[in-house]
Amino acid sequence: MKSKTDFFRIIPFLYVIIGPIWVIGTDYFLSISNFSDEKIVFLEKFNDFLFVLLTAILLFVLIKNLRDSKQIEEEKEKLSLLIDTMPDFISFKDGEGKWLQINKFGAQLFELEGIDYKGKTDKEMAKHTDFYHDALIYCIDTDEDAWKAGKVSRCEETIPLRDGSNKIFDAFKVPIFNNDGSRKGLVVIGRDITSLKETESKLRQSEKMSALGELSAGIAHEIRNPLAIMKGYLQMGQENTIKLDQHIDLLVNEIDRINSIVNELLMIAKPTDIIFANKNINTIVREVVQLFSIEASQQKTKINVTDLEQFNTYCNESKLKQVFINIVKNALEAISTNGEVNISIYEKNEKYFAVKIEDNGCGMEESDLQHISDPFYSLKEKGIGLGMTISLSIIEAHKGSIQISSQVNVGTSIEVLLPKLS
Repeated sequence: MKSKTDFFRIIPFLYVIIGPIWVIGTDYFLSISNFSDEKIVFLEKFNDFLFVLLTAILLFVLIKNLRDSKQIEEEKEKLSLLIDTMPDFISFKDGEGKWLQINKFGAQLFELEGIDYKGKTDKEMAKHTDFYHDALIYCIDTDEDAWKAGKVSRCEETIPLRDGSNKIFDAFKVPIFNNDGSRKGLVVIGRDITSLKETESKLRQSEKMSALGELSAGIAHEIRNPLAIMKGYLQMGQENTIKLDQHIDLLVNEIDRINSIVNELLMIAKPTDIIFANKNINTIVREVVQLFSIEASQQKTKINVTDLEQFNTYCNESKLKQVFINIVKNALEAISTNGEVNISIYEKNEKYFAVKIEDNGCGMEESDLQHISDPFYSLKEKGIGLGMTISLSIIEAHKGSIQISSQVNVGTSIEVLLPKLS
């Protein structure tokens, strides 16, 4: 488009040069020719007509080009007006990173109003502002990442403000290449998501407070029951309606129950540093099964282990044992007698293997299954309801997951996914 415009600009100059040459040249040619007077007169008129025709065509082309250029300028003004009224940061850079245009929002953000920024790089602009120096230099790196990616890239960029606050932008960078693969230009569009981030932060805080409220209610409920029992017995002892020494075991059991609740809460609230090592999962599972061999035999329940493959994983052996002990214990408690617990170890996909523990016990309702990981939610008469909560946190720390399915009077299946050792 630029070369075409330049061509039309030099046409008037060519006309000024070629016009006199045409007139003088044709007159000279006719003067030395041997044509008759009538033919010379005809050729002169034809020459004049041809000159006028070419002049008219030239004027038409020039006027049309002028009109097209005017329309282009009007469209550019409309586009610039549209870009300036947008509430987003928009800038255009050439293939060398030089600024071509920035909208009004961007100019105000970087305090560039009235400053000649065109043709300058971020590095050159950074020299003129101490306050935005680091932000502009950071843009150089993110721009280069977009060029190397060769496609639309997205990142979050934080721009400091003079009042001490920051603006966070969800930035899209669109690299444009020439046909030969060379860099042509870069379009940067940044949407201000500061308010969105603040809302998300408040929402997360609200969710934390809500969870804390539920946890506090659960703790109060679980501790209040044994405290009420202890208080009742102590009051009756004080009134001499009972002899306390005959109920010491009961009181100690209730104190142990409170201590157990507190200990499990501490495991969730302040988890200790977990030391990981390369361990064989088959060995860990078999050791857990061995712990329950006597209990299973007493209630006439079989625990079957199928090792399809040997898998190693990077884990904390003690923590994983705690998870499998909790699951197997729950499975045995779900079976009254003459049941089966089947444990299988197999490859889930390229990255994970699975340890599946299935029982044919009483199973759970769908409504209960949805709350299985909630703190203090238990279907057992004396259950605390923290076992699965702790198990989930341990498996998440191992970058794994737990999937649970259950049917009433059919049984429960728990699949623990753990990453393979690469």
